[in-house]
Amino acid sequence: MDSNMEKRVLDERLRQIFVELTSIDATSGKESAVADYIIRFVNNLGLKSYRDNAEELSGGNSGNVIVEIMGGGEYLLASHMDTPRSTTGLKHQFKDDRITSDGTTPLGVDDRGGLSSILFALEKAVENKTLKPCTLLFTVCEETTLAGSLYFKPAPNLKYGFIFDSYMTPGHFVTRTCGAINFELVIKGKSSHAGISPEKGINAIMVSAEAMTKFPFGRIDEVTTANIGSVNGGTNTNVVCDEVVLKGELRTDFVSHGEELMGKILTDFTGVCEKHGASMESKYFWDFLPYNITESDLPYIHFSQVAETLGIESVPAKSMGGSDANSLNAKGIKTINLGVGAQNPHGNDEFILYEDLSNASMLAYQLLTTEIKN
Repeated sequence: MDSNMEKRVLDERLRQIFVELTSIDATSGKESAVADYIIRFVNNLGLKSYRDNAEELSGGNSGNVIVEIMGGGEYLLASHMDTPRSTTGLKHQFKDDRITSDGTTPLGVDDRGGLSSILFALEKAVENKTLKPCTLLFTVCEETTLAGSLYFKPAPNLKYGFIFDSYMTPGHFVTRTCGAINFELVIKGKSSHAGISPEKGINAIMVSAEAMTKFPFGRIDEVTTANIGSVNGGTNTNVVCDEVVLKGELRTDFVSHGEELMGKILTDFTGVCEKHGASMESKYFWDFLPYNITESDLPYIHFSQVAETLGIESVPAKSMGGSDANSLNAKGIKTINLGVGAQNPHGNDEFILYEDLSNASMLAYQLLTTEIKN
């Protein structure tokens, strides 16, 4: 690949790889067909790949696919193999400046755009004999549980990485994200006949409703959000409800702040339950941890150098969403999430611009073929 090739022209081979990958239906836990495609692709280039046993954690039909090039090097490039929704029946539409579906299915650009960019760049690097030592990681279940990246066992030589998975345009890279706490609160009341003896019951719905008036829904501050997204309880209209299950999340940039806020919520809800003679069972866990990459960190430096070489502006950004980058940072692999340009992700109106797919592939090529400059 020539770094000064016309960015608005989509290479026919890149288009072919993208079409082939997006034509494979592989939602979370069902990535085996995509894994097979990647393994064949890599093997045809004379490289070795293997699957780990991430399905032991994900419960799916495939592990992650890992390619260690020339010993694996100090850094990795990664993208995920699953899509959030089925792409069965996908009909590609090639318009003046973009690829879309026909509007009846998703395109699957999240994250087949990232996959295509890396594989196309890999093929070109092998052809040009310019490949540098590095590792490629293709994960499972990013869209649901991050199980693939959570299971991944990095080699001791790996120091930093690049995830090709952000909806932002190429050149943007996520250096800071929140972490997320998932919680479940079970409010326990007492059942009774709603018409004959309602006084003998403790209505868990009423208790939950009062408790939720103390919950800080929405955006709390610039780095914190809170939500209860699922409320379930009750059986029949003539029975005082004895149990309600609430599920929600907190997102924040700081672990200490998340723990403090979760503690306050539990205290407030427990107080309301005690007031009405009800009780509460609770559990919570960090779904993913926050991370913060600075200008002095290796991925920031390496990516900025590569983008400058291509004449692409490098733009650090913050995200309130999680990705495989969160898992890798938690493992000590300093990682940034790179913009691929997946527009309207997860919807039937998903699309990707030819220019963005080309730029993402050029960035991948430069990362595969250019070592960091000291």
